[in-house]
Amino acid sequence: MIVPDLRQALRPLRREPAFAAGVIAVLALAIGANTAIFTLVNASLLRPLPLREPDRLVTFTIVRPGTDRHPLSLPDVEDFRQSSRTLDGLASFFGWSANLTGSGEAERVSAMRVSADFFEVTGAEVALGRRIQPDDERQAVALLGHGLWQRRFGGAADAVGASMLVNGEAFTIVGVLRPDFIPFLREADLVVPFSPSTDVRRANRAQAFLRVVARLKPGATVAQAADDLAAVGRRLRDEYPDSHGSDTSIRVVALHEDVSGRSAPMLWTLLVAVGLVLLVACANVANLFLVRGVARRRELALRAALGASRFRIVVHLLMEATALGMVAGALGLLAAGGLVQAVLAIGPADLPRAAEVRVDMRAGLFTLLASLGASLLVGIAPALQAGRRDLRATLQEGDRGSTVAGGRIRSLLVFAEVALSTSLLLTAGLLARSLQHVQAVDPGFRPSQTLTVRLSLPRARYSGGAAIDTFYNQLQPRIAALPGVRAVAAANVVPMNGYLATTAFFVDGVMVKDAPEAHYRMVSPDYFRAMGIPVRNGRAFTAADRHDSAPVAIINETLARHYFAGGAIGRRMRLDDGQTVPREVEVVGVVGDVRHFGLEKEAVIEVYVPIPQVPDPTTIWLANNMYWVVQTDGAPLAAANLVRREIAAVDPDVPASYVRSMDQWMGATLAPRRFYLQLVAAFAAAALLLAAVGVYAVSAAAVASRTREIGIRAALGASRRHAVGLVLRSSVAPLLAGLVAGAVIGIGSGEAVSGALFGVTPGDPVSLAVGLATLTSAVLLAHVVPALRAVRVDPVVALRHD
Repeated sequence: MIVPDLRQALRPLRREPAFAAGVIAVLALAIGANTAIFTLVNASLLRPLPLREPDRLVTFTIVRPGTDRHPLSLPDVEDFRQSSRTLDGLASFFGWSANLTGSGEAERVSAMRVSADFFEVTGAEVALGRRIQPDDERQAVALLGHGLWQRRFGGAADAVGASMLVNGEAFTIVGVLRPDFIPFLREADLVVPFSPSTDVRRANRAQAFLRVVARLKPGATVAQAADDLAAVGRRLRDEYPDSHGSDTSIRVVALHEDVSGRSAPMLWTLLVAVGLVLLVACANVANLFLVRGVARRRELALRAALGASRFRIVVHLLMEATALGMVAGALGLLAAGGLVQAVLAIGPADLPRAAEVRVDMRAGLFTLLASLGASLLVGIAPALQAGRRDLRATLQEGDRGSTVAGGRIRSLLVFAEVALSTSLLLTAGLLARSLQHVQAVDPGFRPSQTLTVRLSLPRARYSGGAAIDTFYNQLQPRIAALPGVRAVAAANVVPMNGYLATTAFFVDGVMVKDAPEAHYRMVSPDYFRAMGIPVRNGRAFTAADRHDSAPVAIINETLARHYFAGGAIGRRMRLDDGQTVPREVEVVGVVGDVRHFGLEKEAVIEVYVPIPQVPDPTTIWLANNMYWVVQTDGAPLAAANLVRREIAAVDPDVPASYVRSMDQWMGATLAPRRFYLQLVAAFAAAALLLAAVGVYAVSAAAVASRTREIGIRAALGASRRHAVGLVLRSSVAPLLAGLVAGAVIGIGSGEAVSGALFGVTPGDPVSLAVGLATLTSAVLLAHVVPALRAVRVDPVVALRHD
């Protein structure tokens, strides 16, 4: 029965190709957009991690004031491994700077060093070769990331077994990672093992640099693991107050949740937003079906007169909607692939699991369900309208004096369109206002005309402060002599790069246990001038602050305000930054606060030390991540190649990476906000357009049905303003109700995304006013245009209207 019904349903649609094409286009775009966003959500949040029994994997970090992601030291990892009752395995890893040399141009790649049991604990597989094994702990072996394998080795299978120079040491390639390998860190071009038993930091609890991933025992839950590890954490705090005195708790999360990161709330919000667009599209098309039903009432009445039951007529109308919906779904699925690529092109670089985003069988099933749901929503209103109409009376009455039936249904659909569109406009307004407020925040430095370059110095040749000083003294004057360069400096981090480096500190001989650790900045003398960071009090570093001079430090305003009441200049503090015992330094300057982790993040407490005075054990971090800051007269990226040339002239084995302007670093921190705003704004604009078109179609049909009435009123002396007011008054109720409901939904949506808001509240009056005014104007215009067309008709012609 379905096939004949479907064939019958297609006949009238073939007679109205323009109507069918319009309906299919609207639904195809809405369904395609929903499939595209679902594909993102599916890859990032729903699809299981490509690991063995991923639901049993967790990660944990130490919670301290100011951070809930403080890493662990090697002794900490061993304590948690031995003392935990809920863990069935514990692996550790950390980011590593690797320079590839020996064949072609030197290249810096992002790498991970992992404990040799990492792959055994996680169950991660390789695409080629073998995994790192427990007996590889002291072996110089490496796994290539899939991208590096394609880029450097052309995807050749014989790369496995080959040798490559990494930081001047020969490593044997034993395998290639899968494209969907979860890097745990930002990225991983290379994975190599490390040996905790031989690491120089194996007995130092102050050297916290490890991230961990653990496998729960069968039957253990994340909550049980949290209680278990919290008990271990409390013991460490009691037994080792010097290194763990400021610990407050242990943060334990499922690995899947940790990988999804902070993107989950906004991805769900996008899925809800694009779902609302589909609902508006369905209401729009349903209204078009209702208007079209007026012209078809005699056809349906004839079907009834020839013996068709109301049930058969309702099924016929539903099959029409289903036919259009399924065609639209097929086209939407085809369009989804292109939409996904477009979304990824504007998306932030840290979108979780972006490499796995593809339109798969699950996306196809979602499209099918969305198409069927849309067909039902589109077809139910005209089906109900036809099912309630007295079709025999329609035949007897003819067209004269008939009006558009189903007024309540049309009003309900208009109400739904207005409400849903209003809520989307308000959400987009809140996100836009948040971005505006974030961009207005003073970052604490001057981002314009500033170039940054990241270097990683090979440890074999730059293992201490003296070697690093020599490299700096050779390179700094060469870059400073380049045309258009105003200032040159080096540091271990730059603002907005997300790098975390902290140290415990003591004021007046007492460790500040209830305070965050100070964020630790190793900088050269011209750093503050090159970055445009103001010196508020005291002095900046100079060339006289050498390794053999009195130890000094500069602090930021937040640290000075909270811990140096009465003035910081000349006061002394101790830093636990790598020596056997904390070393004493004199505060010689106070500088302005810098928004290091993002414009919406509060300033953290910072302590700056001159590079020549950094203790040798700590210079390993500076060598791995040495950022050069170059202030220029013109466009900073124009000087990039010249800077690269000078670096290669000093040491050809030191490649330059992360060659970016500070404006680009700033833009990267704002990219997630811009991404979500662009999509939500696009969805809101689409909903607004659909609502306006739908209201226009209903209003035009309603005005057409009252043309005779308008003509009579005009003949009796009614003005055009009166006639327009008559039409508008009949539409006020669903419009006002939709605006009120949309405002309520919008405020609720604002509460749902409150974590992404900055400087505004969900009930922000400006966003409410702009959103309501925009939609009201669009809907009123959609009502006024057909009303004005009707009142311009000659009364005599209107009186003859059938």
